[in-house]
Amino acid sequence: MAIWGIVLLTGTVQAAPDAPSKRWVSADDVRLRAHPGPDGKVRAILPRGTEMRLDGSAQTDGFCAASGAGTAGYVACEFLSAKPVARSQAGARTPVILANVQGHRIAATDPLPADYNPERAFWLQPSWSALEQYADYLKKQHPKLPQQGPFPRNEALERMKAHLALGMHGRKSAPYASWSSLQRIALQHAAMSKETSRLQAQGKIDAPALKTREQQAQEIAVNLRHSLGILGELHYAEESDGARRLVALIGALAFAEVQPSLFRTDEQIAPPNATAEQASGRFGIVFRQLVNPRPKPAPLAGDDNAPGLYDMLSRTDALVRSVQRVQLNRDGQLRALPSVLRKTETLWRYADGPECEGWTPGFAFGDADAGPWRFFGNAAAANRKSSRNPPGSLFAFYTTVDLPPGPAARREAAMTLDRAKTGFVRGTHLYYDIDADGIADLTVWEGEGIGPGHLDGPTSTDDRWYRLVLVNINGTWKLLGSDNFEYGCGC
Repeated sequence: MAIWGIVLLTGTVQAAPDAPSKRWVSADDVRLRAHPGPDGKVRAILPRGTEMRLDGSAQTDGFCAASGAGTAGYVACEFLSAKPVARSQAGARTPVILANVQGHRIAATDPLPADYNPERAFWLQPSWSALEQYADYLKKQHPKLPQQGPFPRNEALERMKAHLALGMHGRKSAPYASWSSLQRIALQHAAMSKETSRLQAQGKIDAPALKTREQQAQEIAVNLRHSLGILGELHYAEESDGARRLVALIGALAFAEVQPSLFRTDEQIAPPNATAEQASGRFGIVFRQLVNPRPKPAPLAGDDNAPGLYDMLSRTDALVRSVQRVQLNRDGQLRALPSVLRKTETLWRYADGPECEGWTPGFAFGDADAGPWRFFGNAAAANRKSSRNPPGSLFAFYTTVDLPPGPAARREAAMTLDRAKTGFVRGTHLYYDIDADGIADLTVWEGEGIGPGHLDGPTSTDDRWYRLVLVNINGTWKLLGSDNFEYGCGC
C-alpha cells in the first residue's frame, strides 16, 4: 500500500515489469475508461474473461492502457490477469439494479433485496460509505465477538481499503447558489403563503389542497434556512413565524453590484468547513482515504464502550496536492497557508462517543467582539480565551488562486432592520477587495439581534452572532458559507 501511495502522491508513471501483452479480465463488470483514474468516462463494461492487449508497459495511478472487445482505454491493473480466465456466461447476465445491490429498502423492517451484495455495491460505486456498509455487514456475521474484537481478517475488505487509499476524485460539487436566486425563491414563498391565506379566507380551498400548499411552502422555507445556515428559534423554518422572518431577512439584504474580478469560477474557492472529499470535487484534486487499525483488545473494565468499525479505529482523509487555506481578518489582513484538508475521524459506530469533545464556544471560523461573550457572565473572559480562532479573525476559505500580497481593501456599510419582521435589529456589510482592482471579491454580512443562547433560552442582549458570507464569482454574488456564534453544546 505504501508503494502505491508514493506513486499517487508524486503523480508520476511507474514502469511495470516486462510481461506478455495479453491480459484477461479477472472480475465481472470491469470498467474500461477513457482516461486513467476512477473518474474517467466509462467506455465499456467488460465481462470476466475478456481478452485484452496491453498498450505499453507502464501504468498510471494503478490503471493500465489496454485494448480489446472492439475498443481501447484504461482498466484498473488489478483486474487484468496474466493467465486466461474463464468467460462469464453471457446468457446468465441480468440487469444490475444498483439500489437492490446496495440494500435500499423503503422501511428498515423490510427484508433485504434478494440480490443485496455489499461487496459488489462497493465496486459498482467505490466510496467510504460503501466500505462502511460492507464492514457493518461483516460485523453482523460475527455477532458474538466483543465490541473490541479481534476481528477475522477479510480480504475483500482489505482490497476496498487499498482502493480508497490509492485515491479518487470526489463527486463534482454543485454550483454555489446566487443571492439573486435565493431572493427569487423567497419571493415565491411569500407569494405562495399570501395566495394560500386568500384562498383559505374565501373558502376556495379544501383541506387536502391546503395541506399540500402548506407542505410546499414549508419545504421552501426549510431549504432557505439550510442555505443560510442560520440557527435559533426565531428563524425556525418549520413554524410560520420563523419562515416569515427568514423570508423577510433574505428580502431585506441587498449587496452592492459587482463586476468580474478575482474569482472567475466556482471551482476556485471552497468554504472553510469543506471536507477533503468535497474539496476534491470542487478543485478536481484526487483525495485519499486511509484507515487506522484498532489496537489490540484491552481488558474490559465495565461496559465495552470502545470506538471502531470492524477492525478499523479511525479514517483519515486528505488531498494529494495542497491548496491555500486563507484566514481573513476583520481589518482585511490575509494569512495564507498550504493545506491538504487532512482530517481524522474516530469511528464511533457501535458505541456512544464523548459528547461535545473538543467543542469551544464562539464562532467556528472567526473571532467575536465582546457582545456575545456577555452571555457567560463571570465566565466570559475564560470562555473567550478558550476560542481557537486568532484575535481579529473573521472567516476563512480554501482556494487554488494565487492571492496578491498585502491586505484586502475593506469597505463597511451599516443598516437598520425591523426586529419583528427579520429577527435582527442591525446589520453590517463588510466588503473586501483582495486583488486591489476596486471591485469587492468577498462580502461578510453580520446580523445583530437576540442570539439563540442555550438551555436557558435566548440571550437578553442584542449580539452580533450571525455571519453570512458571499463571494463574487465572475460578477455574481454567490453564497459561500455562514457562521453562527455557538453559546452551548449538548443538552
